[in-house]
Amino acid sequence: MMVKLSWTAANLRWRSALLFLVGVSALLLSACTPRQPYVPESSQIPFGQGRLWKVEGDGIETSYLFATLDFFDERIHELPPEAETAFGKAEVLALEQIEDPYILRDLYKEENLEMSGDRTLHDLIGARTYGTLSWHMKRNLRKPNDKIKPWVLWAYLGGEHFGFFDYDYEVDTRSDKSQADWLEDRAVTDGKKPIALQTEQEVFDIYDKMPLEHQAAMLQERADRLGEMSPGPQMMQFYLDGDLARLKALWLEYLSWLPPATAEVLDARRITDRNLVMVERLLPLMKEQPVFTAVDHLHLTGEKGMLRLLEQRGFSVVSLR
Repeated sequence: MMVKLSWTAANLRWRSALLFLVGVSALLLSACTPRQPYVPESSQIPFGQGRLWKVEGDGIETSYLFATLDFFDERIHELPPEAETAFGKAEVLALEQIEDPYILRDLYKEENLEMSGDRTLHDLIGARTYGTLSWHMKRNLRKPNDKIKPWVLWAYLGGEHFGFFDYDYEVDTRSDKSQADWLEDRAVTDGKKPIALQTEQEVFDIYDKMPLEHQAAMLQERADRLGEMSPGPQMMQFYLDGDLARLKALWLEYLSWLPPATAEVLDARRITDRNLVMVERLLPLMKEQPVFTAVDHLHLTGEKGMLRLLEQRGFSVVSLR
């Protein structure tokens, strides 16, 4: 999972504090004039089609990996039949993280979101980008916090959603729970044990431990495109169709907008490095009992995805669609 950035008052999350720390309103996005939707080509990347895979092999119990989408939408609060069957066979639900509101409250304190020393946001992103942010925020009678870490503003401005804004997401099916939250509740109700593959601290550090120069480059890209938020109303449909290759293509398109060094660091810290960690922590679980693993779709696809890593360790990985 990526760092969750879907905004909902029903969940006690760090996002509720960001509005006050950063001084940005959701109206900022609605004030932008979007371009026509970007529709990527579907590629032939490994594991690019489907949402559910079965993993078997010596020394482990038959287990399953399921691709999730970080949307708060009721349309994904129902498992497809084959995933429902797999979920029923599992004894453990493995998620990217399980949020503890008390830990999150401590992690996302104001002092942790601000830069130490003499460095300022203005110095990092330059006068032009700072001016762009100030102009947009002034429309809502706000001004930038000059000590805020760049990644905090980047996340709030849609960076976690690849810079694409899914208008299809703002519909009557909006929910107060993410797909991962819903699955966690299902597991508890069904008597299964939810287990986190990463801690809240590790997820927080994905961006917080990035060099400030890369954080600044990410924010500069977001600020430059504030008036060009690209709508992606197909994202939900891509997911429902099991076309993870197109969703991966959106991520790669977004990375192409960044300086190459920043794109490499972001992709490693957010996706590929975490894939290695989560697979290593998943293997001991699968040795003990059948596991249903639900992680963001970006963690499963490609040559460096979790499914390929499991294959490289000698396990059979079969798509169940």
